[in-house]
Amino acid sequence: MKEIQLVKTFELNASLKSVKNKEVKKIFNDFRRCLLEIKQINNEVLTKHKAAEPITVFCLSGKGIFRAGKDLQDKQKLQPGTLITLEAGVEHEVIAEPELHLLITKFKE
Repeated sequence: MKEIQLVKTFELNASLKSVKNKEVKKIFNDFRRCLLEIKQINNEVLTKHKAAEPITVFCLSGKGIFRAGKDLQDKQKLQPGTLITLEAGVEHEVIAEPELHLLITKFKE
């Protein structure tokens, strides 16, 4: 049995010009975790929402703002290499400044 599964090789700091304003792709999903790739350009906002499970957010390229909390009162700048974690059920939004490429991991129970 093969132990390693290559999910994707990312081109870091690649241009996002071919992206429509926002792209969300599920790139891996099994019974314990789900990986999402999110690309945003033109200052696109991923509006306030919440995940049912804990997540991590890793910035691959670009810049942006991650806001969280009931009133989105907590704020974290995103830039390449930024890694943050968020508990399940916490409302949050993501703003590209002007473009952003993220890898999200959702941890399932």
